[in-house]
Amino acid sequence: MASEYDNKPEAGASPRAFCPPGLDIDQMESLVENFAKEDTFESKTITRIIVERYLSKILWYNPAQNYKNAPSLNKAYAYFEHITLPRYIVGDNQAGHVMHRAEPGESSLKTELYPAFTTPPSSLIEWGIGIDMYFSSIRLLGLLLLLAGLMHLPNVFFYASAEYSPDGRNADFPLALKGTAVCTTGEWVVCDESCRGKWSSSEAEEQRYLLDGDTILVFRNTCEGGQFQQGIVNYIVLIFLLVTISLFIYYLRAREIRFDEDKLTATDYSVLVANPPPDAIDPDEWRDFFNQFADKGGGVTAVTIALNNEELLQKLIYRRVHRNNLRMKLPKGIDMDDEDMVRSAVADYMRETEAEPRGPLYRLFSCTLLPLLNLFGMLLSADVLVDKVFALTEEIKELQKKKYDAVKVFVTFETEAGQRSALSALAVSRLDIMFNKTDNVPPSIVFHDTVLKVSEPKEPNSIRWLDLSAGTFQRVVWRLINAVITLGIVSFTGYLVTQARYNVGTSLSSIMVSVFNSIIPVVVKILMIFEKHHTEGTFQSSLYLKITLFRWVNTALLTKLLTPFTMTLSDRKEDVIRQINAILWAELWLVPGMRLLDISSNIKKHILAPRAHTQEEMNLWFQGTGFNLGERYTDLTKVLFVCFFYSALMPTVFFFGSAILFLQYFADLYCLTRIWGWSPSIGNELARFSRRYFFTGSLLAYAIVSAYAFAQFPYDNVCDTSDQNTINKFTYTNAVFQNGTAYGRTVEVSQDARVQFCDQSYPHFEGFVFPPTERVQRLGQKWMSDSQAMLSNLYGFTALVLVLIYIVIFFGASLRNFFVSWFRGVYVTDGQDQHIDFSAHPGIVCYVPQVRWAGFPFPFLACDIDRIDQDFIGWNDPHRSYDHHNLMFDVPWDGMPRKKIIYENTRGKKQIAAHDGFQENSNRLSVKTKSGQVCAARPIFSIINHYPPEWVLNLGFDVDKKTD
Repeated sequence: MASEYDNKPEAGASPRAFCPPGLDIDQMESLVENFAKEDTFESKTITRIIVERYLSKILWYNPAQNYKNAPSLNKAYAYFEHITLPRYIVGDNQAGHVMHRAEPGESSLKTELYPAFTTPPSSLIEWGIGIDMYFSSIRLLGLLLLLAGLMHLPNVFFYASAEYSPDGRNADFPLALKGTAVCTTGEWVVCDESCRGKWSSSEAEEQRYLLDGDTILVFRNTCEGGQFQQGIVNYIVLIFLLVTISLFIYYLRAREIRFDEDKLTATDYSVLVANPPPDAIDPDEWRDFFNQFADKGGGVTAVTIALNNEELLQKLIYRRVHRNNLRMKLPKGIDMDDEDMVRSAVADYMRETEAEPRGPLYRLFSCTLLPLLNLFGMLLSADVLVDKVFALTEEIKELQKKKYDAVKVFVTFETEAGQRSALSALAVSRLDIMFNKTDNVPPSIVFHDTVLKVSEPKEPNSIRWLDLSAGTFQRVVWRLINAVITLGIVSFTGYLVTQARYNVGTSLSSIMVSVFNSIIPVVVKILMIFEKHHTEGTFQSSLYLKITLFRWVNTALLTKLLTPFTMTLSDRKEDVIRQINAILWAELWLVPGMRLLDISSNIKKHILAPRAHTQEEMNLWFQGTGFNLGERYTDLTKVLFVCFFYSALMPTVFFFGSAILFLQYFADLYCLTRIWGWSPSIGNELARFSRRYFFTGSLLAYAIVSAYAFAQFPYDNVCDTSDQNTINKFTYTNAVFQNGTAYGRTVEVSQDARVQFCDQSYPHFEGFVFPPTERVQRLGQKWMSDSQAMLSNLYGFTALVLVLIYIVIFFGASLRNFFVSWFRGVYVTDGQDQHIDFSAHPGIVCYVPQVRWAGFPFPFLACDIDRIDQDFIGWNDPHRSYDHHNLMFDVPWDGMPRKKIIYENTRGKKQIAAHDGFQENSNRLSVKTKSGQVCAARPIFSIINHYPPEWVLNLGFDVDKKTD
């Protein structure tokens, strides 16, 4: 068998440096060379101009210029601007003001880079509806926050006036603090024994508490800001936001409908069997079983059986990645399957590289970042790579001998009616499935003595084929572990921010908050490696939830929780409003600044790329920065949450929020057009998830937190007593703090009645703490004026109604269906049957096992696709065949479907089996044992079978009718 692989093109090579569809590496290099020559000064980015004119000529920056056949930074930047960065087609074909995106490497038409900051919103759809929805959300929410700020101007002017703070000290505030509820006006009053020892939880609170002999003195706020007049402005803005955000959500839904209208996909025709019998690996059996549910118009069209071969696939992928990285370091013509030849070439390469001079930048990098990257399998040296490649080859050969079982089955019907009939007939209770109660269900729906768990699957391109065998226990345990670790990270960063806040000041702590908001998501992404998810949607949702939890807590909740209650309105630097103000300033400049700096990408382009040995290796570092749309949404919802959380006490926060979102819009637009790498079109799943839970959740937080904010005014824990005994107005000269430190000033008491301690913080409200109406005041401890009580009743009951509506709308139906599903099957049709056959859709995607991997432009295939419609795969490499991307051919094994690999593109035929170069392996489904006996071999890769309907076959299908 080995002889059949001699002197062949490398089956496992898939260049990490992205080649435009239809080009091999040599053609791509020629194309890039032409781009480098033809690009004019005006068409180049500023960074490229600086590097080409100045930096590339400096030896310490570009030591590769001394290499033999040295790679060119000019070509690398041409590659970056023409292959990696998005470009639009110049001409008269911009219908609807859309700047149509060109294919990477487009050379037959004139193209230009999209404008960095002025790309029109109408053109963002060229990146997919997900990107379009994200930028639409930023623009509209930024405008809404600006309007909400303008509507809050009456409160802004009131809080900035002498009416609120008669001592006039607020006039000396920085502009950002004017118009907030920071209170500088108060008086010392005499408190009864209920106050003794109550203000001892922190140094800040002790400063509101003095002793003069047996007399207890307490500082009382006299700013009256929580009255009906201020609250009703905030309440009106709440109603405005409820209406406008509801209309905004409706608008986004309408956009989705417009883009998705009449778009039928495989999920509309398919069912998923989540608990197949392990030995049920015959697709014909599954077809025959599900054909009983199909209507007369058509039966089962395709069956995909996923096996629990994840370990095998991961080893094959790691081998291909390491093999490719190694190949780029070695001369052309090396047979990568000849271990002796490869090791000899590696030895030569290592001697050459060790003899090269090392500049200060490289030495610094190799001592700091390189060891860390090596731990994650990145930037490995050639001698390490060669050991890994051949070690993985031996491990794969052992894994090829294992038995693999079915873990999931996808069945695709020819009609929507067939799918709906199957889902309806197989809708049984969770209890019947859990305990396999075959006696409780009709015999016709029992398969291999198993009550099947059948549901409608997600879209084919969202299936995570490497995670399908993960059971519920494994998935839940890892999610809990990651949740605990995330909470630990939140606590630890909270501790660090607190220490910085009290020991250094708000300037450092606010910067730390913004830095943590950028760094911790990277840690969360690393943790997500260990989580198993069957679909990309649940993976993104889990990542989104964790990052959002951290950013909401780190940015908004942490400050509130760590600040003593009576310090809410005070003007110390460590107190709530000043701290939030500092955080917002940091968010305004630091977050977009760090994004635009793009440190990781600049390290690749300015340190690693100039030290590459080949042009292909240099181009590898110009792939652009990967981006995660879910993370971008967390930045958006974080700003929204902070604005809504502090709107009652800091109405100016809306202007901050609007400015942050607009800056975020332009920073992300620049990243999209100048920094982020190529990505496939992104769907609308995250947009739906955000607006369903986080936009509405932020609004709910607005209502609840504002209700409490006005109910807890004036945040001093001081109440009048019902005792009418008066005291003589007095001057105290020997007042000391509780720790004995002298106050140092004279205290004059002007109030002629004692006060008492009354805890105004919500954890100590009377009775049930929600809703915060006037009833929460304890008997004899009244701090609300009549105006404030009326406001609290209005706001508190409104918050209660909104909570109930939120629960009913977003959780009611789901909870009901969950509980009912334990006792009977629940299936409800979604939408109307379009009466269009599955096979009538040209190019429709089916459930073909494949794995996307960072750095590779096309997915890795993980199954035999010889006899399926090639349109089912969902993508096409015009220059090479699917065999080039299929993991089945990387390491030869006895059950290979073919020994001879097809290298050219096969899309001229409906199926690969119809190609002239197709030669089936006669021993495909059999293997010889050591004794010479021939027996059936179980498959080691997932299975997909295609059963074209009769009307398709009658059209002249170009393979035999038999498809197994």
